[in-house]
Amino acid sequence: MDLDSARVAMLFQDPHPAHRGFAEAIGADLIDFRGFSPDILGDGIPADVVNGVRAPKYDVYLVEGSRPLYAALVNRVIRGSRLVYLCADHGLYSLGRDDFEGSSAVKSLVGRFGQPLVRTIGSRYIDGVVAVSDFAADFTRPIVGEDTPMAVSHPFVQPDVFEALGSVTPDIESKVAVTVGRPERYKGVDLLVEAWPMVRERHPEAELHVVGGGHPESYERTEGVTVRGYVEALEDAFGPASVYVQPSRMDTFPVSVLEAMRAGLPPVVTEATGTKSEARELDPSLVVEPTPSDIANGVATYFDRTTSERRRLSENASARGATFDAEPRQDAFRAAFASVLEEF
Repeated sequence: MDLDSARVAMLFQDPHPAHRGFAEAIGADLIDFRGFSPDILGDGIPADVVNGVRAPKYDVYLVEGSRPLYAALVNRVIRGSRLVYLCADHGLYSLGRDDFEGSSAVKSLVGRFGQPLVRTIGSRYIDGVVAVSDFAADFTRPIVGEDTPMAVSHPFVQPDVFEALGSVTPDIESKVAVTVGRPERYKGVDLLVEAWPMVRERHPEAELHVVGGGHPESYERTEGVTVRGYVEALEDAFGPASVYVQPSRMDTFPVSVLEAMRAGLPPVVTEATGTKSEARELDPSLVVEPTPSDIANGVATYFDRTTSERRRLSENASARGATFDAEPRQDAFRAAFASVLEEF
């Protein structure tokens, strides 16, 4: 199938700004997967069936994340629209785990116990995949099978943020770490707070700034932790710090890491984070296991470094972060998506 002649739509739920940019790059219409069923049906499988049946036919649907997949699969079977899965969340990663949480009780049961069924359906009806990281591609491949075409394309920092963060001069000599994110369990901020007393055993003056709305104020009961909450400008959050921490239990490719690198902050990230590919290129010691003890050791080891070592890492982080601007990443996504369609 040729992208230039195909009718394409992105089936979304609250689309990430970078994913909107992906849709723009391929000329896709934006379709809210919840827009065709009555509210009385809620978020369960009956609503997905109605949404899938009523959604218009396209040559290809790019499906943003796992939430719209049910509706997309119904549309694939009933209307024949081809389905390319944009693997950008942790839905498929969590399959078969006791803590899998779907948007309804039935979906939660399917996620926890229906892995063989999901693999059978995925390998038959998901026509292609674009994953936002090698990490995401690795956990998606067993679901869709070896023969399903797949490509990897990374998201990007929004243009206004990209420009603003390019002027940040982080306080490389400080022993201040910062993390940015929503107060969701998968983000692992609780692991980082639990790790902080261990960091301070080696560096008693170390501070942690938690940025993002909704984090519990109880985090501040831990010595050295400050909950800054929502900040209007990320440059104000990154400027006082010398290192960024992404303590996620699982994260496909968090843009916050790219933003930190753009600002010159080396990132300590977990093995369950897609941006480990970027951190590892800077220094393998920046990638740690998602446990409080390993996170603490990764941060403390960074603070052990000399100022010149930190400055070298900061400069390299800034240079790597500068490659995640919008236009080239949108071009790369278009090429990746086109390569998947060519294999149909």
